[in-house]
Amino acid sequence: MADIIRKQINDAVTLYYIPDTKYKTVSASAYLNRKLKKSEATTNALISKLLTHGTESHPDMHKLSIYAEELYGTLYDVNITKKAYVQSIVSSVNFLADGYTDEQIARQGMTLMLDLLFKPHLENGLFSEEAVKIEKQNLKDDIEGLINDKRSYANFRCIEEMCKGDENSIFEFGYLEDLDKIDVKSVSKHYKDIITKSSLDIFVVGLVDLDEFCGFLEDYFCEYDFNIEAIESTGGIVKKTDEVNYAEDVFDVAQGKLAMGFTTDITVDDDRYYGLLLANSIYGSGAHSRLFNTVREEMSLCYYASSMLDKFRAVMLVSSGIEFLNYEKAKNEIEKQLANIAKGDFTDEELNVAKSFIINSYLSYKDSAYAMKEYYRSQCFCSNKDSIDEAVEKVSKLGREDVINALSDIKLNTVYFLKGKEA
Repeated sequence: MADIIRKQINDAVTLYYIPDTKYKTVSASAYLNRKLKKSEATTNALISKLLTHGTESHPDMHKLSIYAEELYGTLYDVNITKKAYVQSIVSSVNFLADGYTDEQIARQGMTLMLDLLFKPHLENGLFSEEAVKIEKQNLKDDIEGLINDKRSYANFRCIEEMCKGDENSIFEFGYLEDLDKIDVKSVSKHYKDIITKSSLDIFVVGLVDLDEFCGFLEDYFCEYDFNIEAIESTGGIVKKTDEVNYAEDVFDVAQGKLAMGFTTDITVDDDRYYGLLLANSIYGSGAHSRLFNTVREEMSLCYYASSMLDKFRAVMLVSSGIEFLNYEKAKNEIEKQLANIAKGDFTDEELNVAKSFIINSYLSYKDSAYAMKEYYRSQCFCSNKDSIDEAVEKVSKLGREDVINALSDIKLNTVYFLKGKEA
């Protein structure tokens, strides 16, 4: 990973530094990592919202906002994310790099990021009743938002059916039935239970004095006694099955949502991964793809159609919106186009356009601090440590046989259909 520097601060805290001279700001995120499990997913999501209500030094949202504004408009946020088998509470800041102001604010910006996680404002050791009430409603809205977004819901339900029993089927925002059971005492207790039992990955993009920053982190965490709970995946990749699993839900909708999950047997650590990435690009990733141009544009079988890869679970997911009556036609054509590509039925132009699309996507990561953090963050969960430039080089060398080889083991696993009441 030529683009990134890794420093182990202590047994719990790891720093990943991506130096970049083109930014006048520093973008940093601290990921508090928890094994993704249903029993605590909702509480973790709620905690992420509560942590924006103030710190020990700035004990309410108004004072916190004023302080951040005084730091030359420093931006901050805390949210919840899911990647592979891990759910993370993420505190992020974006502040003006030292050298662009008369004062040095890197230390204050980083302190704010960490204080949001480790030193929240508590009243007698508890989150405030009012904050919990407000954020439970906000989280309820987020959870219900998945159901209201039928495209996302169909994709989630397909993965949920494919991955029954493992962590990949868990929704990172949690569940309404669990939210109802959470109160001030339970969420406060859970926060205290996990804060020193969870590993912390800190990603920084921009320019900082690395030695000084490492010293700052060592000083900040010297007061904490960490006892880290190991995080291991219990799911693994989704395996091939002899029979296709069919599932459906009925909603009051005018347009059907068809999601199809394929097993690929290829994760990001497989030598064939980049070939699969190219195959997916030809098939359904972008306006140049078969799903877009043939199934949607030429045959008018879908309102939208695209495919995506889960590089940790060896899954390809096809997402489409269809007329209810076109279910069989759309499903069959989606399968047919994938089978055609697997046989090598694609042009050199399709291959080259798809390859250029992937390379440009990789290179665009360098223009976004967020994308850089996300790219290298994903490598915490796999053995593939290719830098962006190394990934580009490998993709540039791919040919027709790499695509065919990558699709040799692909198989339909699950078909999910969200249909209307009259369908």
